[in-house]
Amino acid sequence: MTGTQLAVGVDMGTTRVKALAVDLTGAVRGEAERRTPWRHDGERAEVDPVELATLGITVAAEAASTVEASVIGVGVTGMAETGVLVDAQDRPLAPAIAWHDPRADLETIAQQIGTAEFQATTGLPLTALPSLGKLLWLRRHVSDTKSAVRFYSVGEWVVRRLGGAAVAELSLASRTGLLELQRARPWDAAFGLLGCPPLLGEPVVAGTPVGTAHGPDVPAALQGAVLTVAGHDHQTASYGVGAATDGALFDSLGTAEGLVRTIRAPLPPERVGELAAQGMSVGWGVIADHLCILAGLPTGLTLDRVAGMVGATTVTERHRLGEQAAQAVPPPALSLADLRYEAFGISGITDGTTPAVLWRCVVDGLATRSAQTVARMDAVAGRHSRVVVGGGWLNNPAVLAAKRRQYPEMRVTDLAEPGAYGAALMAAGAAGHPILPDHER
Repeated sequence: MTGTQLAVGVDMGTTRVKALAVDLTGAVRGEAERRTPWRHDGERAEVDPVELATLGITVAAEAASTVEASVIGVGVTGMAETGVLVDAQDRPLAPAIAWHDPRADLETIAQQIGTAEFQATTGLPLTALPSLGKLLWLRRHVSDTKSAVRFYSVGEWVVRRLGGAAVAELSLASRTGLLELQRARPWDAAFGLLGCPPLLGEPVVAGTPVGTAHGPDVPAALQGAVLTVAGHDHQTASYGVGAATDGALFDSLGTAEGLVRTIRAPLPPERVGELAAQGMSVGWGVIADHLCILAGLPTGLTLDRVAGMVGATTVTERHRLGEQAAQAVPPPALSLADLRYEAFGISGITDGTTPAVLWRCVVDGLATRSAQTVARMDAVAGRHSRVVVGGGWLNNPAVLAAKRRQYPEMRVTDLAEPGAYGAALMAAGAAGHPILPDHER
């Protein structure tokens, strides 16, 4: 073993489980990934909690084993609303339902609590995403869940399986519908609906040390590492690129476009409710005493569909299409319409609509939707002071040009895995060796 020390960040993502090993200069020294092992049945998706945690631990060990070094810390971030119900022995009582799975009892919440009250209290739109609706569905359909004593978000669950304490990291707990946002404590009304005592562990901020990795099932490469729950993946990515500060906006262009706005607490309940009513969420941030406003748009998903429609199926073809589109001028009548995750529309197509013109129309339409959403955030929280933009779609010339028009002052990050990288930075900090984000070093 050499004197090199590593911090490992794990991102328990919807599509992939990724890990990066970072040395104390902030350089990436190892990486690994595997596909997330969902079981699908139509729109339904679930995963075995033990299999998922084991995969996260395995990927972490693989990333750390690519160089001869010692691991001083492990941080785990990931998807938020998906979670694990366990009994008093930490045994899972049901599969973990995917955050995008439609199974949720929203009628009970709306009737017994009220939509406006739910949204103002939790900071979440009343949709099938928050964990509370899924837990109500499970209690109705899986009898074993009635004996649950704890609910872990995925990042918390992996840390627990590594030997960490049973905690509720605040940015993840804020996505569950189980947390009273203003007081950062379990929400009595939610647990009244569930008919159980509070299922959340001790509240902590992302990056807080919560024990060390130990136990017979923990790989040797990780034994003794300081553990931390690194928070909600969008926010942890924002932290990794240096945009988790008051007034900062991170625009992440992946399959979904995540708009992550950090502000200093507090935000009055009426403002929280106003944002939630517009489809945005408000939750605690990965930095102490800060909140995060989060909005999502189907940007990458829509671009992928349009590229397929015009036959641009390879990276090279899409790049060429973007170059051509950057010089194209769509007619005023051509426009993107009815933008949704499951579908979209384009109006005004004529005989002269080339693939490049169509691409430019869609790219500009998506940038307009993004700008409108940011404007709604700014109207409630005050204008953002700086912008960091990242994500794979920035490699397309037309998309990059549209974003530069939207944000003339933007800084571009080239971090390929900002979520895992942010988790690694938090792990280093938890172990007593803080690493600054790249732009601050």
